Amino acid sequence: MVHFATSRLTSRRLSRCGWLCALALVVSAVLVATQSIEDTAIATDGAPTKYVAVQPFRLIDTRSGIGVQQVDAKTWRVTVAGVGGVPAGASAVSVSMVAVGAAAPGYLLTYPSGAPLPDASNLNYEPGKPYSSGAIIPLSAGGQFDVYVHTPVQFIVDVTGAFVPSGATSAGRFVPLDSSARAFDSRAGRPMAAGAVSTVAVPSNIPSDATAALITITSTNPNSPGFYTAFVGGAVPNTSALNVASSNSARATTAIWPVSNRSMNVYSSAGGHLIVDVIGYFTGASAPANSDGLFVPMTPVRRLDTRQSGAIGANQSRSFSAPGGGVAIGSLTMVNPLAAGFATAWANGTPMPPTSSINLTDGYVIANLAVTRVTAAGAAVFSSTTSHYLFDQFGYFTNAAAKETVPLSPDRPLAPSAPVSSGCSVSVLLVPSCGIWFGASTPPRDGTYDYQRGLAEYEGVAQNTPDILHFYKTGAVRFPTSAEVAMAQRPGLQRSLLFYNWKPSSRYTWRQTADGAADAEIATIAASIKAYPNKLFLTIYHEPEDNVIPTAGSGMTAQDYAAMYRRVVTKLREAGVTNAVYVWNTMGFSGWRQYYDALYPGDAFVDWLAYDPYMRNDVYTDLFDLVNRGRPDLNWPGYYSWATAKAPGKPIMFAEWGADLTTNANPVSKISIDSATIARAYPMLKAIVYWNEEGIGNYRIDDNTDYGNAFRRLAAQPTFNAMTPNGAP
Repeated sequence: MVHFATSRLTSRRLSRCGWLCALALVVSAVLVATQSIEDTAIATDGAPTKYVAVQPFRLIDTRSGIGVQQVDAKTWRVTVAGVGGVPAGASAVSVSMVAVGAAAPGYLLTYPSGAPLPDASNLNYEPGKPYSSGAIIPLSAGGQFDVYVHTPVQFIVDVTGAFVPSGATSAGRFVPLDSSARAFDSRAGRPMAAGAVSTVAVPSNIPSDATAALITITSTNPNSPGFYTAFVGGAVPNTSALNVASSNSARATTAIWPVSNRSMNVYSSAGGHLIVDVIGYFTGASAPANSDGLFVPMTPVRRLDTRQSGAIGANQSRSFSAPGGGVAIGSLTMVNPLAAGFATAWANGTPMPPTSSINLTDGYVIANLAVTRVTAAGAAVFSSTTSHYLFDQFGYFTNAAAKETVPLSPDRPLAPSAPVSSGCSVSVLLVPSCGIWFGASTPPRDGTYDYQRGLAEYEGVAQNTPDILHFYKTGAVRFPTSAEVAMAQRPGLQRSLLFYNWKPSSRYTWRQTADGAADAEIATIAASIKAYPNKLFLTIYHEPEDNVIPTAGSGMTAQDYAAMYRRVVTKLREAGVTNAVYVWNTMGFSGWRQYYDALYPGDAFVDWLAYDPYMRNDVYTDLFDLVNRGRPDLNWPGYYSWATAKAPGKPIMFAEWGADLTTNANPVSKISIDSATIARAYPMLKAIVYWNEEGIGNYRIDDNTDYGNAFRRLAAQPTFNAMTPNGAP
């Protein structure tokens, strides 16, 4: 439970200046260090259980008095075994919980009826917003659980499944995926309409008779306050999986929901963009019978509380014990962060996955259901920002424990990740599930812009086929050209992804283009892009901040740019372009901080965020520093921190980068760094594209032997070779 009065960090909301200024004070170029295991508390375990699918139903709604009796001023009791399809012998239930209408910060805690009040929490809330989270609640022998309410609040509990005692079994065992799989992302097309239902297909490697999935539902830019719910077949049930408070919010929640024939339905009351990620599934009757993946409920117990041992620093991690089985399940809570950020829970002693368990864009406390494999060294929590954390375990699955891949010590940097070749995929938005794309723009040395000849020059030094090939276009000149396609699809080599920086017109202002002046050019390019059979990256007018004229009526204000960008994307979509992945590309320099919020076209029109960082004049220490160098004097936290707060969950790339050979005393040192460290510290960085050219400085890898050799070593690192784009759509 979150004791706000005793927290070591001052409770407050994160104002824009507050968290930006605070983040700028954090040392960003530290290695991720895992500190010692923290807690060895003992909990009372129940008997192993299997999952039984239940058609979701509303169990509790205190707003109308449904389902509960009040035991005392802060405790409510509910009977669930034998209710609404839950078996009479159930010893736990999976639920989705919502807290609404709070007047003060607080938390909800569920536990078996009659048991002593545990030091734990399921869901934390603040005034003015609804808060959602999933949970698995252990039941008393009489099939009941209690809800402790820290401060007055209305709450809702929807049942999504049940667990009954079982030995070795086929159906009802939990199987975690090696990494979460994206099942649905409306940002690849249009947002959901208010009142719409979308069918979500779970990954094909999940058996067709799987009965349920553990999923994370994320809402971005809803049309208005509302809710989402998940279900299979029939009418939309009176339940909710996720509640959102406003049209500019980004919210996520994790819970168990039934699936049927590898699919489920998701209903949106308000409309907006929706993302669904699958963490694992529950087996059906076709699975072999064994005792792996059974859920063992336990009285909730606090495994981690950094308020007793000190906050986790930015880009640091801390381990904690999670005894029992191979997969721990509980509630992870972020308390009083110094900046907006994210947290990841994973198996201690193994490479950290490029996913998050919690994302916080505002406020000072948030909780979510967390499921993590464990090793003999327990689990660990990584924090992108300085914050306190709690982990309250309420059970475990009996899957085999994760295998340790790095030496165990109480305090050490994480070891580099090994290459990953199996189980990797590329999303419809060209996001790699493993590693970071390593691409290039390859004009030749002679200045003719024969990119094919330049590609040979680049590869002669890099000894690496670029994952992305980057080009610049203007007006109605059609692309991709046959030469560019030939560069991307060479016999015997991996296919490269094409990336175009396109200015729709050099004749019109942004406002004129936004008002339709360049529609003919847009139509021409739409037809050309549609003819290309694969997905490609597309930027609309890159680096716009350098061309902003802030004077009203100039046609070149930041607002004019955003309107132009939206017009172009809308016209391309109306023309039937479905294979463009839209990249919003700025320079990302701190000096242009004043324009970025107004230049951003909105989540519905942006799939990736990109910027063009160059290392000149020895300003940057190395590539790690390049990702997120802050400027406290300009209220700039660093591009990565700004972008992940502005558009949570969206991938980020360097669209151009390089180390200047003419102004850096030792350019080799700038790129001699472990890329796995960067990937762990900045998990949303999914692509970097080198600019192999002379311009304002010299960045050519074939102009300095030592620099070229260092670049070749960088390009060969496992993080940049975890997968190829051959399987990209």
